[in-house]
Amino acid sequence: MIPYRQRVTTECEDGDYCEPQWTFGHGLSYTNFTYSDMNISTTNVTSSADSVNVSVTVTNSGSVAGKETVMLFLTQPYRSISVPEVKQLKKFSKISLEAGASQAVTFELTAADWSVYFPQIGQGLKLVAEDADYVVAIKPETDCDVYNETAAANPLCATFTLSTGEYPFGSLVAE
Repeated sequence: MIPYRQRVTTECEDGDYCEPQWTFGHGLSYTNFTYSDMNISTTNVTSSADSVNVSVTVTNSGSVAGKETVMLFLTQPYRSISVPEVKQLKKFSKISLEAGASQAVTFELTAADWSVYFPQIGQGLKLVAEDADYVVAIKPETDCDVYNETAAANPLCATFTLSTGEYPFGSLVAE
């Protein structure tokens, strides 16, 4: 008999590629959900005190009840401040729907959501809202194709512009 000394673990070891069972934002479900009617309350934000409301209708298009996590991502395609994240999960909500039922889900984005931390000499990190275009996407796999101006519009994508007039780094957001 040959002894088996490999310990049982759920971790990837020694640099082996371990394929995830589900991609980010997915899991096991016995039903299907469809998203429609995405709306954004404004396309132009002129103050760090303003907010943007984003709503989407989620429908359980399957034959059994289920739960869905609705996720909102924010992308700033062009920025002058160096931030490593390109697509950031900013809001989420878990909903339960009976078969055939629909529910509107609304998220409120504020300056804290579209701001980044920027180092200020002698003052540490300050939250800064940079004047720019911002792209909102619902669902992790939604491709808004933000760098292709001739791409077909995705119904689960929307854009708003922050224009405070305080170039180059927008306005400092109160913490």
